[in-house]
Amino acid sequence: MGEMRKKLRKQYFTWVSICIALVGCSGTHPTIEQAPKQLAPNHALPAPPNPNRLSAEAYSEDLVESRHFYTGPPHKPIDASSGKTAFLTFDDGPSDSTRKILRILKNYGIKATFFVVGSDTNEGRTLYREIAADGHALGNHTFSHDYNRIYRSPEAFMKDVHKLDQLLEETVGYRPDILRFPGGSNNHLSWKPGGRGIMSRVAQVVKAEGYQYFDWNVSSTDAAAPVQERDMIIDSVVSASRGKKSIIVLMHDSTYKTTTLEALPVVIGKLQSAGFHFDTLNRSSFTFQFMTP
Repeated sequence: MGEMRKKLRKQYFTWVSICIALVGCSGTHPTIEQAPKQLAPNHALPAPPNPNRLSAEAYSEDLVESRHFYTGPPHKPIDASSGKTAFLTFDDGPSDSTRKILRILKNYGIKATFFVVGSDTNEGRTLYREIAADGHALGNHTFSHDYNRIYRSPEAFMKDVHKLDQLLEETVGYRPDILRFPGGSNNHLSWKPGGRGIMSRVAQVVKAEGYQYFDWNVSSTDAAAPVQERDMIIDSVVSASRGKKSIIVLMHDSTYKTTTLEALPVVIGKLQSAGFHFDTLNRSSFTFQFMTP
């Protein structure tokens, strides 16, 4: 009887040692009844988590519950026969330049996309309404545009996005389903608050929540200097658009970007001469992304 007890005890500790080695640092010791199941030939152990991947189950329930469905103006179907298409986009508004941009666009009879930030003032709300009333598209560019705040984690990013969503829904009646990351989807300034893999993790959550995000394949370079030279803006757009059938043009809606306003009519005219027509972005539009999750 003593020999049998010793034999069973030896088998137990052998199972425990093997299972501890298999489960690693989980902190849970399997019982002898659990051990055979874990060691079954076809029972694969879970792969270690990849810090640059974030499944839908991995982020908080609050984010999942906040997922929304677009209820704004109907998206126009894609016209594959429309030839060359230019999507003018303006980041960082509304500002003192917004009405001037709207006036220029109206004069040329074209529509654009405004990736706006949070401006919870009477004037800010009025400008949101004027953008929407003129038939332009509104996109989310985060409420604060504060890199250190929004790029700490996917949760922090979405909290800021939802804050702007709520403001826009209260103001224009809907939440956008298009988004642009401050700095673009491949920016490195996000690494300081969130680590090198932060943009991939954030992009996964953005997609999981039903947004489409857009970078750009033509830069006006109006962000390369506090006030970029007018001719540099024009030349940058014209040269970068050559040979492309669809272009997403990055420009900025900022009080201090006076040369962007001066360049805009010329840019529009030159793109029209090159055979481009203008449209607004929506989830089904041509998409250019520097980084995909």
